[in-house]
Parts: sequence; structure tokens; C-alpha cells
Amino acid sequence: MPGKISEEALQEQAERAEYVKNIGIEYRFGCYEEKRAESCQLLGEYMEALQQNFSAALSIFKKNCDEHSYPKSCFKYGMYMLAGKAGDDSSLSKMIKPMKVACDANIPQGCRYLSLVHWNGEKDRKADSQKAERYMRRACELEDGEACWLLSTWYMGNKEKFKTTASGEAKELDRSNLGQLSRDMEKSLQFAIRACDLDIAQSCANVSRIFKLGDGVPKDLDQAKKYADRAKEIMDTMRSNDTNAGFTG
Repeated sequence: MPGKISEEALQEQAERAEYVKNIGIEYRFGCYEEKRAESCQLLGEYMEALQQNFSAALSIFKKNCDEHSYPKSCFKYGMYMLAGKAGDDSSLSKMIKPMKVACDANIPQGCRYLSLVHWNGEKDRKADSQKAERYMRRACELEDGEACWLLSTWYMGNKEKFKTTASGEAKELDRSNLGQLSRDMEKSLQFAIRACDLDIAQSCANVSRIFKLGDGVPKDLDQAKKYADRAKEIMDTMRSNDTNAGFTG
């Protein structure tokens, strides 16, 4: 009968529910009884993904980071801070310690976000361009394409001094709380190519633009076309993947 759930399907659902329940029990035992940091991380992910209990997940990640300096938990804790979901701990300054633990353990995104914290100053904390550059380079070395792309844009320098408001008025940009690197188009091109190699389409497009205009480097129209084609190839692949995402056969 259409719409009726078969006994087999009901049995399968029950088995899945029991499996999920047992996984939770296993993670709790490993975390609370055996005091294993890896189990605490798994428990936090379980609470976050399967139970949708984000406050419990945050508490587990924070404790595992504070007590065991477990890199994956420190990264998760830092991301809760960034999202403003860690209560009084939600600040850029407080992200530095957990993200450094993550970065020191070669978690690429940990290095990228640690860099961005140093790039973005606050009222009581100045931007630190040297640390921002160092950690973003490290993230790029760990094959984080977004990090290579950001670093490339930083080496272009902050040339824009004004922005046009909705009323058409030219307003001076306030960059006092942002880091700044000296303009170096050779380095910009180097990291843009690296980001392109890691499938960051906008970086491929920017490499193409640099070669087409000869922006700080020798003009090369063949290279410009090569990277423009690569940008299009990446975008076409992304669109194809999006189109096929729901196909079940």
C-alpha cells in the first residue's frame, strides 16, 4: 500500500537508532571514564551533528581544549567563538590561544583563522601584520587554497583609499585596525598561482588578469589565457557537481 512503511523499514530505523544510541554511550565512556581526549572530541561531534545540542558540544570542546589541548577541539572551540556562540568568550583576542594549538598541530584552517585574528585588530589590540603573514603562509604551506589566495591579495597592497557610498559620496576607508603588507606583485603572483593550483577559481582569474595587464610582472597573454581557461574549468566543474548533487540514479 502506497505510503505505508514496511516492517523491514521500521526494523532498519530501529537498528539505526540503537546504533546511534550505542555510539553515544561508547563516546561518553571513553571521554568521562577513560579520560581519552579523542573520545571527548568524538562526543562533541556527536552532540553537535547527531543530537543538535550545540551548547553541550561547545562545553565538551572547550573542556577538552582547556584540559588536554586537543587540537581538533581547540579549533572547534575557536570557531564557536568566531560565530559569537561562546558567550563571554566570544572575542577575537580569546581565539588566539585555541587557534594556535590547532595551527601548531598543522590544522590548516586553524592557521588561517589565527592569521586573520592577527590581521584584524581591536580597540585594545593592534593588528600584527608579521604574525598574520607568518600564519597565513603556514596555512598555505599546508595546502589551504583560501589561505594562499588571501596572502596573494595582501601582497597587492591596500591601494584603495576611498569607497563610494549609496549617495555617491566618496568616503575615506578606515584601515587603522587592519594589517598591511608592502606591495609585492611577484609574491602576489606566486601565491595566486599556488591558490589556483589548489582549485581556487577566483585566484586563477586574478593570475590571468595580472598577466594580461602586466601588473608588476611581464605581460604574457598566453599565460593570461591559460589561467582564464583554468578558472572557467574549475567553475564548470563546481556547477556540474552542484547539478549532480541530488542525483540518485
